[in-house]
Amino acid sequence: MHSRASESPLPEPAHDTSDPLAAVISLLRPQTVLSKVISGAGRWSVRYDAHEDPGFCLMLEGSCFLDLDGIGSIKLEEGDFILLPATPGFTMASDLGIKPKLIKPTHTNELRHGTQSGPPTMRQLGGYFRFDRTNAQLVVSFLPSMIHIRRDEPGATRLRRVVELISEETAARRPGRDLILGRLVEVLLVEALRFRPAEAAGQEKGLLAGLTDSALARALRRMHDDVAHRWTVADLARTAGMSRASFAERFMRTVGVPPMEYLLEWRIAIAKDLLRRERVSLSEVAEMIGYQSASAFSTAFSRHAGCSPSEFARSMRIGSQPHSRGHPERRGVYRPFKNGA
Repeated sequence: MHSRASESPLPEPAHDTSDPLAAVISLLRPQTVLSKVISGAGRWSVRYDAHEDPGFCLMLEGSCFLDLDGIGSIKLEEGDFILLPATPGFTMASDLGIKPKLIKPTHTNELRHGTQSGPPTMRQLGGYFRFDRTNAQLVVSFLPSMIHIRRDEPGATRLRRVVELISEETAARRPGRDLILGRLVEVLLVEALRFRPAEAAGQEKGLLAGLTDSALARALRRMHDDVAHRWTVADLARTAGMSRASFAERFMRTVGVPPMEYLLEWRIAIAKDLLRRERVSLSEVAEMIGYQSASAFSTAFSRHAGCSPSEFARSMRIGSQPHSRGHPERRGVYRPFKNGA
């Protein structure tokens, strides 16, 4: 890259690119939080349809079963924490043998299932929030489908404190509420992602799985530290202290995509973030993420996002979705990353 000393400074990304986990959280930009106390007594079973928003649950007392589409069923006990980066359809019940009743989300402060009178046998604090749609699908695909942290596992106590603060702030409606909730959700996500159980980390694919592998983590951090560098697989393999072939195979097996595909998708995600936030020229964005020309950047962006950078930036300004062309799997945000949760 040529020197920028004589040029006006380019806008800096809004996230810490040197820390992959911090970069993921920053691109998600958590927004409004809704939470409520959910209780149950007697025999009951309810069913919710899937929705895009991430959800969380902290068990306050008692127990219940949670059966998530595509993931399976688990028993939740007092003190357990669940985070779903994208909420699938699910059944929650006192007994999974009961036929569930389909219900719709409500905005009440408390919800009761089963017997309406008498003390509850189960209480939980449940809720959901929203991610910025610009890169949500791509970034969520870096994450596990479900994070389940039991009360006696590392980080559970800290997570409980954060969830309780979210509940208090949601109910209080004081000045600065949305700002505080956004920060609290960022903390919630970081705590949940870095303290997830080791056995779960060993079963999943994606960025978090890569960060648990010390050799791959070195390469991932170097990519994030200098995304504009003209990286090759051989360069990254040397950073990881591995042969080129071993590194490429291990990266694919652990992260779920080849190294250069990961780098390409991350560059496009950063470009979308810049185009959404800043009025910058295509040549400036191209230089920041490692393309030699605006035309090369535009071609790559169009191929993966289904629209040109200019169309994308214009759509962000008017609040609509860009028209996507080409293969139907590449309409909107391209999703090559799959997790194994």
